[in-house]
Amino acid sequence: MDKIFDFILIIICIIFNALIFILSKDYNIKITIITFIFTIAILVLFYLKKRNFTRYMNDILVKLSDMLSTISDMREEEVFSMIDDSMFSKLQHQTLKLINILKAQNKKMEDEKNEIKSLISDIAHQLKTPLTNMKMYSEFLQDDDLSEEDRKEFNKVILLSLNKLCFLVENMIKMSRLESSVINLHKIKCDINESILDAITSVYKKAKNKNINIEFKAENKIEIKYDKKWTTEAIFNIVENAVKYSPNNSKISINIEKYEMFARIDIKDSGVGIPEEEIPKIFRRFYRGINVLNEEGIGIGLYLSREIITKQNGYIKVSSSQKGSIFSIFLPNE
Repeated sequence: MDKIFDFILIIICIIFNALIFILSKDYNIKITIITFIFTIAILVLFYLKKRNFTRYMNDILVKLSDMLSTISDMREEEVFSMIDDSMFSKLQHQTLKLINILKAQNKKMEDEKNEIKSLISDIAHQLKTPLTNMKMYSEFLQDDDLSEEDRKEFNKVILLSLNKLCFLVENMIKMSRLESSVINLHKIKCDINESILDAITSVYKKAKNKNINIEFKAENKIEIKYDKKWTTEAIFNIVENAVKYSPNNSKISINIEKYEMFARIDIKDSGVGIPEEEIPKIFRRFYRGINVLNEEGIGIGLYLSREIITKQNGYIKVSSSQKGSIFSIFLPNE
């Protein structure tokens, strides 16, 4: 197409010069020569301009190709000057934004992949012990010479392992539903005192067996917008931990206070306490503190509690000493 355009332009110039030559009065050769030189000059300038433009476009295309390659290679490299307020600098700015978005998405996918690997590893580890116990003691029970006392003891171990397995699976289902947002929290305006009383009722038998006194004085109605079922679960997990790790004949106190922005629930126990360096770790999935490794548990309760409270735009703070710990739940006043 460009060659046809060049050919037409040359033909027009020839015709133009021929007309000047023919129409010039008195056959003025000077006018004809000047016109011819002027035409040649225009053609040369046009050629140079076209050549420079072709080089410029080739350079732009190479830079655009380099810029596109930075996307595929995820490189934050400047091809065009960011100082110039040109279309290409704006295009590059958007390209760099796209690269950052793609990097963030890749990192998120990698983190999720590692999270799944970690979850599978944790689940396998947690399931191994009860399943191994059930298999081993079931084989022992096949022995006809086994005494009745041993048989009862082995049945008891199998039952404990089965209960632990059921508890583990049930909590894993809750955990996976919360993480995958299968469960939608339905927040309604309700008295937070009711959830605390429900949690205390659920853990009352365990507290009574250790002769632990749970002190809670219900305040006047403190109505906030929250999911009652799951918030009760979160409070129960923390109170149950307090009972589990507090010594016999001790006390657990629960206080509630309403501020302008948040409702605060303090759960204070008389347990062994949590070392300061472990406090950031206790809400991790399957984490067990050094001080409580001998106690029964799998390390899901606090993780679930934090997930439930966080999904309601709240948070949990912990302070601890050798005399016990205080877990403070903050829920927004919506």
